[in-house]
Amino acid sequence: MTDYFHLNGTLILSRHCHIPATDRSYLLGDGLFETILVKNGQLVYLQEHLERIQASCMAFAYKTPTTEELSTAIRSVVDANSLEIGSIRLTLSPRESNGILAKPDSPLNILVSFRYGEPYAAAFYGRGFTATIAKSTRRNEYSPLSRHKTTNFLDNILAKNEAQNLNADEAILLNTAGNIAEGTVTNIFLVKNRQVLTPCIEDGALPGIMRQKVLELCHTQNIPAQETSLTSKDLEHADEAFLTNSLMGVMPLAKVDDYFFDSTKTSVTKELAKVIN
Repeated sequence: MTDYFHLNGTLILSRHCHIPATDRSYLLGDGLFETILVKNGQLVYLQEHLERIQASCMAFAYKTPTTEELSTAIRSVVDANSLEIGSIRLTLSPRESNGILAKPDSPLNILVSFRYGEPYAAAFYGRGFTATIAKSTRRNEYSPLSRHKTTNFLDNILAKNEAQNLNADEAILLNTAGNIAEGTVTNIFLVKNRQVLTPCIEDGALPGIMRQKVLELCHTQNIPAQETSLTSKDLEHADEAFLTNSLMGVMPLAKVDDYFFDSTKTSVTKELAKVIN
C-alpha cells in the first residue's frame, strides 16, 4: 500500500518524508503536536485540536499557521490514504536556530503523519487499564510545558518505561507537591459517590480536549463534576476511575498498583463511555 504524509505544503510518500537535521524538535525538543482521531473518515474534534495548537504557538512565540493551512494539510492526508479508521498526528517545529533560540519568525516544519486502525484494542475497554504511580519522575506543575502538548516528552517516556517494566498499561504522574497530575498520555478521573473528580490544571494536568469534553458531558447529564487537587490516597477511596485522551475516549481503570477498582461499580464510567466512545 502507498502511504502519504504531508510536509510543508506537499504530499510525500511516507518512505521519502524526512525532517531536516536542523529541525528544532529533533535537536532540542522545541515543538508541538496534536493527535486526532479519525472515525468513519471524519476528524473528531478537529477544530478544538487546531485551536489548542494555535494557542500553544502563540504562547511559545511560533509563527502561527492559519486554521485553513493546517486543516487543508490534515484533510489531504486523510483523503490521500483513504483513511476511515485511524489517527492523525500534526507536528509543528521551528526550522531555524540562532544558537539555543529559534530565529525570530522562523518558518515552521509542518508535518502531518497518520496511522491506520483503532488506536486501542477493544479488549482494553472490557478489562480496563492497569496503572502504577510513577517513581522515576514527577510533573513540574510550575512549568509552562505542563499546559502544552510539546515534543519535549522524556519525562513521560521515563514513566511509561517504568509502567511497562511492571506490566502496567499506564503510569500516573504526581507533581512536586505529591498531588496527582495526569498519566503519561492520559488525563485521569476518579468517581466517588457519583461525583466525578479530576486534577486541576494548576496541579500539572494537561488541558486535554477529551478531559474538557467529559466535564461538559457531566454538566449536560447532571453528573456532579469538579476539578480539584487529588492525592494517591484519593484513589483508595474512589468507587471508579477512568482515563481519557483524544484517541482512547473513556478508558476504565481497573487497578493502580495494589488497589483494585470494583468492576461492578462502574456505572458513571459506563454512562460517559456510552456517549463518548
